[in-house]
Amino acid sequence: MDYSIKEKALADKVPIIKDGGLAFLLSYIRDNDVKSILELGTAVGYSSSQMAMISRDIHIDTLEKDQKMYDQAINNIINQGLSEQISVHFGPIEEYRTTKMYDLIFVDAAKAQYPRYLEQFLPNLKDEGAMVFDNMVFHGLIYEVEKIGNRNTRSLVRKINRFRETVQKDNRFDIIFYDNVGDGILLLRRRNT
Repeated sequence: MDYSIKEKALADKVPIIKDGGLAFLLSYIRDNDVKSILELGTAVGYSSSQMAMISRDIHIDTLEKDQKMYDQAINNIINQGLSEQISVHFGPIEEYRTTKMYDLIFVDAAKAQYPRYLEQFLPNLKDEGAMVFDNMVFHGLIYEVEKIGNRNTRSLVRKINRFRETVQKDNRFDIIFYDNVGDGILLLRRRNT
């Protein structure tokens, strides 16, 4: 495994998936024979590269709106010989449209937009597919919202908690929270109707 992307991202303070969350994600992909993935939030291409390395049969579309991150991701993916498997799309996630269907949609982007991303990309999820959301405990802050001093952070954490509550009540899905994995993982599957 090539850790240089990870090490550089950590040194540059680029938010990337925690080791536990990545291990969960890679295990899910292997166990469920996932071949097509949509990733919301490329950053420097660390998680998409790790997913693509599982199998040459995996193809990933990944979305990034930050020019600097996008450029780094392209370079990292080319340097690892993964450009045949990973397509990095530049632009705001909200503006991305596709008719492709995916086995897995991995969401690791603007946390406040998780409800929007769920509705936007649910039509692109295969019936037997799953959506995985990262940062669902947000550094443990979801448990102590009122202690958060920064108003913007408190507002964001409240939005994450609202999303957690809303999705639990949504009878379209079977959900499992893995709060002790990485920074908190939500696994969401469409219910068979």
